Amino acid sequence: MSKSVYSLVLTDEIVRAIDSLAYRMNTSRSALIDRILAEKLSMQTPEIRMRNIMENIGSFFDDEIFRLQTAAGDGGMLIKSPLPYKYKPTIRYSVELLREDRYLGRLKVSFRTQNMALMELMNDFLTCFANIERRHLSRFDGIDVVMQIDNDKMVRMLNKPLIKDGRSVSDPNLIAEAIADYVNFLDRAIKLYFENADNRKQAVSLVDSLYNERIKTLKVIL
Repeated sequence: MSKSVYSLVLTDEIVRAIDSLAYRMNTSRSALIDRILAEKLSMQTPEIRMRNIMENIGSFFDDEIFRLQTAAGDGGMLIKSPLPYKYKPTIRYSVELLREDRYLGRLKVSFRTQNMALMELMNDFLTCFANIERRHLSRFDGIDVVMQIDNDKMVRMLNKPLIKDGRSVSDPNLIAEAIADYVNFLDRAIKLYFENADNRKQAVSLVDSLYNERIKTLKVIL
């Protein structure tokens, strides 16, 4: 949906109430008015779509493992997961949805530690994982595995969701489930790799086998 500038004559008291509500919701006056009008007219804006996805995503995480925190605005969420390894570092998954782009959003993965050995190990995992994922997803049309790895951090672009037969997905609940499924899987892969870090060849093989099993049951591809 495109946006344009319009002039409106509004009651001062309504504007003050809108500004107060917008401040509490950490959004702008224009965005809030746009949302209110869209909801009144039963229209689906990109912002409403993103909010619906984020409202659904939390139900697909185990709260005994993950800690979720909604980021500023409607299109972001921070997900934390403890890694049962030396010094008990925390893995941070940051999901950011994009309003209008060729991609659904981006997933940022970072590793909260100052230990160089752990940082190198995480970087090694991310590099291996990127290669494994590109190989397994290369069979699907319309899916580009775009990743950027910088030391112990990774940014993975999330493709517009597709079912295996190539059909697109628009249901916010299915999209939320697909995002959560990917983060849950990535978290399992990281922990599996670290559990077997003493034998790199075996660790890589186990993650590859885990991905192969995932492909067999995967519903929606990102």
